Amino acid sequence: MSYKKIRSNFYLKLFLIFVAYSFLTELTGIIIGLITRVRSQYLSNIWILVNVFFYLFFFLSRLKHKLRRNILKGLLLFFLVYSIIEVLFFGDFLNIFMIRNAIVGSLFIMISVLLFFYELLMSDKILNLKESMFYWIGLGVLLFNVGFIPAFVISEFISFGYAYRIITFTLNLFMAGCFITGFIVSEKEFNS
Repeated sequence: MSYKKIRSNFYLKLFLIFVAYSFLTELTGIIIGLITRVRSQYLSNIWILVNVFFYLFFFLSRLKHKLRRNILKGLLLFFLVYSIIEVLFFGDFLNIFMIRNAIVGSLFIMISVLLFFYELLMSDKILNLKESMFYWIGLGVLLFNVGFIPAFVISEFISFGYAYRIITFTLNLFMAGCFITGFIVSEKEFNS
């Protein structure tokens, strides 16, 4: 695993910054919750917005086909407008987890990954799939979101907080495993 594999790609460097930001957000939320006993839902809500916008822009950067790029741009614009309306009129951004934003955002992230994978399937890059860090990031993000949406929706209707925590922890492990695998097996020439 080496930084040299990704240093020539701006979006992969941003990905590392985003992963660090995600870790710091989780850590800050835990510290605020344990030490001050104050709800830190606003941190999760901010993270959801950053997460969705980051991955939509991340996968938009990989798309070449005009129609797929326009679809993703439309999703970005829709999510921006939807989030503004949700925050201003329907949610308590500081105190309540923005459930609908999380679900809509996860759906849009899955669509962006699927558009990216479709474009990979239609190109020569399919031959060197496992050597691309972008593939491993897409796989991890897709697996996480495919499992997250049903677990999250069910947890809202059935009170099973402990099982939900186990499911999301397991999904995070799968996603992190894909990221780590990508850093180990990817090759510099396929990360540009």
